[in-house]
Amino acid sequence: MVPSRKHAVLRWLKWIVGILLAPVVLAVLFIAVFGWNWLRAPIERVTLEKTGRVLLIGGDIEVELAWPLPRVHSGPVSFANPAWATEKQMVSAAAAAVSIDLPQLLQRNLVFPEVRLQRPVIFLEQTSDGRKNWLLDRKQQDESARIRIDRLMLDQGTLGYDDVARKTRIRATLSTADTQPGKAELAFTAQGQYKGSSVQGARQRRAGAGSARRNNTVSDQNRYQHRPHRGEGRRQRHQPA
Repeated sequence: MVPSRKHAVLRWLKWIVGILLAPVVLAVLFIAVFGWNWLRAPIERVTLEKTGRVLLIGGDIEVELAWPLPRVHSGPVSFANPAWATEKQMVSAAAAAVSIDLPQLLQRNLVFPEVRLQRPVIFLEQTSDGRKNWLLDRKQQDESARIRIDRLMLDQGTLGYDDVARKTRIRATLSTADTQPGKAELAFTAQGQYKGSSVQGARQRRAGAGSARRNNTVSDQNRYQHRPHRGEGRRQRHQPA
């Protein structure tokens, strides 16, 4: 190849590579200067447009870049209930960490392989006409309008569940802890009404001192107590082994 022509080809290659890399470089510089907090407004806006409900993300947003599961961290978060619900918020937490399945996202599916919430308060409710506040369409009746969460980890959580049609009202405190890779240990206390009958139960973890020993010293204590609802007659209490 003639030297002048070779130099011309090299210049064209450098020019093409520069054009391809320019958006990446600009994105890196933008993130380095402004961080990830610019994501807050578009995420909150899209959520409101799709669900009609307010999502608030507080604190600094941090992103751990990884393929195919990047992880997003934030401060306090809250997601509102629809207007008909008893409680104002469906979910609120002091902090959140969420991993996102990017291949699924590219197919327009929102999948969270893992969600971790600190001191969350979660309220789930179903009405007599079939509306469920965890369905994310504007009428809360489309069973496909939900986000898939493969693993949910809660630190000092509070959960409420109301179903008027089934005469069910449960209030619980619960926490999860990692015990083995891919596995979690659950501790909870719960009480309320289930299908008209009073119920209460508990499952507690016991561990020795030191986090290093926790996974090897966990033992469970289960207590379940069922109380008959008035008008049902007396029932014998049952305590599973």
